[in-house]
Amino acid sequence: MDTRVIIKSRKNLGVMIEIKTERLFLKKFRTSDKNSLIALIGDSRVSKTLSNVPYPYTSEDADYWLHSVKKKELRLSIRLNDVLIGGIGLTHGDDGYCELGYWLGWKYWGRGYATEASISLLNYVKENTSFKKFRANVYKENIASSKVLQKLGFKKTGEGQVYSLSEQKNIPCIKYEYAF
Repeated sequence: MDTRVIIKSRKNLGVMIEIKTERLFLKKFRTSDKNSLIALIGDSRVSKTLSNVPYPYTSEDADYWLHSVKKKELRLSIRLNDVLIGGIGLTHGDDGYCELGYWLGWKYWGRGYATEASISLLNYVKENTSFKKFRANVYKENIASSKVLQKLGFKKTGEGQVYSLSEQKNIPCIKYEYAF
């Protein structure tokens, strides 16, 4: 897959990457994304697949999240024709693993966008960071997301439970890992 990486530096925000894939553009979220974010991730079909997203998703939730990701280099929006369609990111843990997370608005499911965005982000990380080990948790019923991880080369390492903010209970999940 052909990707192009653009690295920018903005005062007080550090390095900001932008990744162009065949169909998508991955870059930092903007404050102007707020209404689209609320509409996309506030859809119960989307929020119920994500462990750390409340439902209903409010304006205050969006403000908090947009502020929290400003300085996190590897938390990016997924855009199609400069329209927000989802998000992707890596969170570095103390144990040497990075946790991969992604989401798409419901009407963008099933088109290969999650796989395309994830491949591009992992390729960027492989070439530009020292991160080598990754993990992801997927709700057992989320077969589509499990297929995305398997396409990326992630291997199932076990099962467990993850607390869901939107469901307010523990949800059975499948644990995956991947290493370069």
